Amino acid sequence: MYLIGQGNDTHELTEMRNAVIKLGSYSIKTNWRIISHSDGDIVLHSIANAILGSLQLGDIGLYFKDTDYRCKNMDSVKIINFVLTRLRKAKYKLVNIDLTITCENILLGVNKILIQKSLVKILKTKFINVKATRFEHPSNLIKCDAVVLIKSIKN
Repeated sequence: MYLIGQGNDTHELTEMRNAVIKLGSYSIKTNWRIISHSDGDIVLHSIANAILGSLQLGDIGLYFKDTDYRCKNMDSVKIINFVLTRLRKAKYKLVNIDLTITCENILLGVNKILIQKSLVKILKTKFINVKATRFEHPSNLIKCDAVVLIKSIKN
């Protein structure tokens, strides 16, 4: 059986010289910082929400609260590993992931390929597509939309 999940995450950006943001656990040098409780990795957060949604397990806010001091500055790889453990326990595997990152202030260019390569290592699947677009109006937001397809590995 196949299941589909959809997830998204949006954060505000603030200007900061020589900042580093993480997208798909890939570090990008920029003059913008993502305002967040954890590391603000919108790519991993949206994928985690999509996987949890496909399994009918809610969203990452149920497991990693933004009011919990233990989640402050948390590396989002911990979040995605938690979700991947749930995926394996449910006897499912990732088939493919399609992502769209939307941001007016940070143009991703070649970084899309590097984000995709980072995700391949973390998620252990090569069927990942990373797209980027703009809001096309002034905005200090960064957003990621994710769609995942998972497949049952039950006998």
